[in-house]
Amino acid sequence: MIERYSLSPMKDLWTEEAKYQRWLRVELAVNDALAELGQIPKDAAKIIKEKARLNIARAHEIEAQISHDFLAFVRSLEESVGLEGRYIHRGLTSYDAEDTALSLALRDGLNFLIGDAKKLADILKRRALEHKKTLMIGRTHGMHAEPITFGLKLLIWYDEMRRNIKRLEDARAIASVGKISGSVGTYANVDPEVERQVCAQLGLEPANISNQILQRDRHAHVLTTLAICAGTVEKIATEIRNLHRTEIAEVREGRPHGSSSMPHKQNPSACETLTGLARIVRANALASIENMPVWHEQDLTRSSVERIIIPDSFIVTDYLLKRMAGVIEHLQVNVERMRANLEQSLGTIISQAILLKLIDKGMARAQAHDLMGELSKQAIAQQKPLKSLVSAHPEIKKFLNPTEIDEFFSPGYLERYHTKHVETIFARFA
Repeated sequence: MIERYSLSPMKDLWTEEAKYQRWLRVELAVNDALAELGQIPKDAAKIIKEKARLNIARAHEIEAQISHDFLAFVRSLEESVGLEGRYIHRGLTSYDAEDTALSLALRDGLNFLIGDAKKLADILKRRALEHKKTLMIGRTHGMHAEPITFGLKLLIWYDEMRRNIKRLEDARAIASVGKISGSVGTYANVDPEVERQVCAQLGLEPANISNQILQRDRHAHVLTTLAICAGTVEKIATEIRNLHRTEIAEVREGRPHGSSSMPHKQNPSACETLTGLARIVRANALASIENMPVWHEQDLTRSSVERIIIPDSFIVTDYLLKRMAGVIEHLQVNVERMRANLEQSLGTIISQAILLKLIDKGMARAQAHDLMGELSKQAIAQQKPLKSLVSAHPEIKKFLNPTEIDEFFSPGYLERYHTKHVETIFARFA
């Protein structure tokens, strides 16, 4: 991933040096287990641990000759250790070390993302409480529907982020698995006890069964989980972009500059960036699913893909969560504009409340629905307050007296009617 969207410590987890360090960590854990089981001399294991040094440049030189990056790594280790280096990688296949090392990276990366998601969730909840009673128009199909509060909108995002945290934790459990089972998973050349000890040392669970690799449903699960998290960020970003539009203007990112040519512009640039980046994570998730089928016990069709999609997905998801946390933290909320937008519909947003009252007073539902629909259309077309049309309509006057009609349009009615259960909803998150 390009530096622009790469943040530490996540990006540091996916460097080439970090990958080689994980490979070395697995190989040394294997040597410890082999020595413990008496399968290699303990003195040799000690010398290997003392002398084994990464020399990535040398590994690259060897790889240029043999076209096998992991074997080049092993041979460079042998050179650094000397004679006892012959015990390195004893009974293993490349993916015993590579897949187990990748599981370490997945686990650590998911730990970072869980932290990111928790921070974003905390900010969403705090701002939801701040705007618990901030009334605004709710919109369905892009049209004015009925009042909600901005706090409820934020609380929906918070609740979704809580589910994402649970998904990330589940993905971490699925990914935290190692395998030291040999070339085709039969343990023909390595004792299963080696796998148990290595995984225990590394904080992983041994796979119940493997072939040459860990099965890629695990990796697909992780990347689809990241795609869902990215989808949540995109969902929030899209809503902020819509509420940011000049015609609505209910929120603002607060960026000082928005255009190189038009000084008046303040664009939702951060949210636009996040919307775009989410597409990368989503596309990578599809590639991870396509990586699940392999020929027989292993092939390399998924290897080249994973070298790109796994680091990029983790780095971008980390960026998405952290950047969105900043957007929500500093989001400017225009309460006055929210109130003004409520008035744009000339009272028609109360139509359902009046409809229900008419039904309670004895009017047939179909008649009440058609009547309030027609009066609402007239109010918008003629730019007249709905109250004037309702108050003058002879059919309505048969069921509602002037005091009852006035109540619907009295000061504070929207707050009383549409926020009466807000506390109940928020109490679910106490």
